[in-house]
Amino acid sequence: MGSSCNNILFLFTFLSLTYISSADLKSNVCWKTKDPAYCFKFVKPLYRKGITPIDFTNATLQASKTVLYLVYLDIIGREANASKTNNPVLSSQYQLCKPTYENAVDGFNQCQLLTELADPYKRMTYIAGRVLFTIQTLELVFGENGMPPDFKALHQNSINVCDIVFTLTLYLGTQGAT
Repeated sequence: MGSSCNNILFLFTFLSLTYISSADLKSNVCWKTKDPAYCFKFVKPLYRKGITPIDFTNATLQASKTVLYLVYLDIIGREANASKTNNPVLSSQYQLCKPTYENAVDGFNQCQLLTELADPYKRMTYIAGRVLFTIQTLELVFGENGMPPDFKALHQNSINVCDIVFTLTLYLGTQGAT
């Protein structure tokens, strides 16, 4: 009797670490981010029943990189426009943002390369935490006047996706997911 209970418990534990559930995403990832509503909206199209943690992580990383890259492209346009309108301060501020966004995309590329390893989540969490921190500190570049409001909204989306990746990889790392 005890042996069959242990086998069922092992099977349940194995299955719970092999697949990620929408309940896990809601309670253990999205509710722990700074903007749960954004998280729900962001991860909903990425989730499908029976998806493995690593496949979901890859999909989340890819979608997050897309957000970051689109903001990066926006920064290039804003920098050029600031130069044309003879606003060297704003132009240099956007210029300072570019390497941070390039490094953020590179960091998430590194995370995707780690998915081939047996236990990638702790390393991913470290990289994602670094990316989140550097993206968050970009507001300091704009000084006391702050970011232009329309750029601040785009930048907030970047912070949100970095927070989602960080929270997801932290959760999966603590669960021993595969």
